[in-house]
Amino acid sequence: MIRRFPDNFMFGTATSPFQVEMGRSDGSISPESDWYKWVHSESIIKKTYVSGDFPDDGPDLWNDYKKYIDYAVSMGNNSIRIGIDWARIFRETTENIKVTTVANKNGDVYEIEFPEEFMGQMENLADVPSVQHYKEIMDYIKSRGLKLVLTAYHWSLPIWLHDPVECNEKFTESQRRGWADKKTVVEFGKYIYYIYKKFNKYVDIWHTINEPNILAINGYLYGNLEGFPPGISDFKITVGVLRNLAYAHNIAYKIIKRQNPAATVGINVAVPYFQPEFDTPKNKFINEYVSYVFYKLYLDSALYGSFDPSLSGIYSESRPEEFAGTDFIGIDYYSRIIVRYVDNDSVDIRYRFAFLPCKKCSDNYLDIFPEGIRAVAVSLFNRYRKPIIILENGVADATGNLRREFIEKHLIQIHKAIKEDFVPVKGYFHWSLMDNYEWARGFRDKFGLYTGSRGDYKPTESSEYYSKICHESGVFDEEYRDY
Repeated sequence: MIRRFPDNFMFGTATSPFQVEMGRSDGSISPESDWYKWVHSESIIKKTYVSGDFPDDGPDLWNDYKKYIDYAVSMGNNSIRIGIDWARIFRETTENIKVTTVANKNGDVYEIEFPEEFMGQMENLADVPSVQHYKEIMDYIKSRGLKLVLTAYHWSLPIWLHDPVECNEKFTESQRRGWADKKTVVEFGKYIYYIYKKFNKYVDIWHTINEPNILAINGYLYGNLEGFPPGISDFKITVGVLRNLAYAHNIAYKIIKRQNPAATVGINVAVPYFQPEFDTPKNKFINEYVSYVFYKLYLDSALYGSFDPSLSGIYSESRPEEFAGTDFIGIDYYSRIIVRYVDNDSVDIRYRFAFLPCKKCSDNYLDIFPEGIRAVAVSLFNRYRKPIIILENGVADATGNLRREFIEKHLIQIHKAIKEDFVPVKGYFHWSLMDNYEWARGFRDKFGLYTGSRGDYKPTESSEYYSKICHESGVFDEEYRDY
């Protein structure tokens, strides 16, 4: 039988601006971001932090947006997730525009007030053609009957806030340290206020920051392994970045809700399903600790103002009066990670773990485990009691042999979470609409429902399968019985 999803369930696809907008055509290249400088840097390429591929060779959604939006509509999507490139809109610094801030004794800004002249001053610095072009994209999305989930910030910062190559080489001397600097939270607040005023009439759901936990961990803790800017490994800096990103979501949430209390505003995190290798006390302990550090710590900080700077597992600082929360929690789920306790008394207990290799592997060696998406949805709902949206779920699969089953099995598990566990999952956004630029890995990983390169894309078998699910608002499961 078909597992029918609730009325108004969002079936969509997701993209991000840095990954899909560019395409070596007029106006498509956006060179003023940290990620752009990072992946084009000869020294960073030489260190093998990045692939050597360039986003300039991407799908060119900037000019061909109608084609790609039509792809989504033809699949039966009723929703779409896109983002805005901050560096396109503000190529010049906004640091000289004055606002009134309220900060705690640590210098964390948790309130911003904007003077009457603020929008006029920002308008003088904004790239007006880019603003207008985003309006045209959003207007077309709405004309095609799609619900719009807008990601305000999807990883790329303006270069005037973050010079990643300079930070990689001499971090302490750099004046542009991105999310490691508290001033970025204030500039983010200015940016949020501006884009809300410009785009709110098009937006159904506001998504503040994409995967802040990955941004911090892959750039500042495992930066030399994962290849994210600025490519460093420093525990103390990572904790500070997570803190600033918690305040950044809080600022964005407050700004939008004060303009429109009825707006839907939320945050997301990347959530693997961490599973202990063996069902022993030590394995279960270290597994729970890893999941805490990986994503629960950030959510507790961003929603409740609970901080654990030493990663002890105990919150040593609590500031609930400074935080406003969220309207939903977005989950980006790709894989399971099996965790092994490493019995070594010479190592701090916080580091006594190892991640085991994948069992059923995607092209980028992630472990395909559909049951995990149900488990993390249940866990996060039970912990935070907020509606859930699956904002990303997909598989790196160049041959196309894995994707259809991947979609089917994951949606079955989401349906079980809704119907059997009573989790209010409101939507599913497949990553991604088309093959795109996968950050440090370049174009090697193929996630697209439409496959191809340099603007030449064609539907895959899995896009036809997802289309059937979207049109029927349900997924077939031969074992399912609806009593």
